Amino acid sequence: MSARSSRHSFAIAVIALASCGHKAKKPEADPAKVKELASKMIDHSPVPAALPRCKAEELVAPVTVTYRTLRLLAGQVSPAMAPEEADWLNPAPLDHPATRLLLDDKADETAKREAAGELVAARSWILYRIDLVNAPMALGAKELKTGTINGRVIRYDRSGLPTCVYVWNFQNTREKTDWAISVSNKPYIDPAVMKVLQDDLTAQYLANLPRGTPAPTTPTPPAPK
Repeated sequence: MSARSSRHSFAIAVIALASCGHKAKKPEADPAKVKELASKMIDHSPVPAALPRCKAEELVAPVTVTYRTLRLLAGQVSPAMAPEEADWLNPAPLDHPATRLLLDDKADETAKREAAGELVAARSWILYRIDLVNAPMALGAKELKTGTINGRVIRYDRSGLPTCVYVWNFQNTREKTDWAISVSNKPYIDPAVMKVLQDDLTAQYLANLPRGTPAPTTPTPPAPK
């Protein structure tokens, strides 16, 4: 092999190694754009009768977010005593990772800009919003009845406007309710009992949430011969 050919092969190997180690740069955006988008979604929160009910395929979106996290993205402070915005009714698994990263004080600016880029580019968002917490024992009140939670699933387009809404509810299981009633023989609800009921409601939320199914993909017809 000639010296020239050897040098050429070496150069190709170096380029190939460099290409393998190079990661494609992710799109970035100003986090302020996410704050603006989140604020718009909160301002445009529809009543159920104002929009059509979401179809199964409309309950699927690139970005999902709980209401508490949406408020934090918008820079709004959640009311300290609002049960609808408690952590156990806004479980982290329902939040898209980019929404959590954007709120992480330890994340660097590049990571936050990349997260913002992903969020503002999403064609649609799904918001999980709790509207009513009728669960006295889970909140520490001695009213011996099954806890019931009412909420909405709202789909937004990329501009921050709602397109459909799905109303639903879930409850404490009969097993946990009966157990809580049987051990609540004091004038108050024990904090340990409250925690069991809250954890049960979180579990029922995650297990029964209407997440929908993606619309079927239409097969591409074969090209004419």
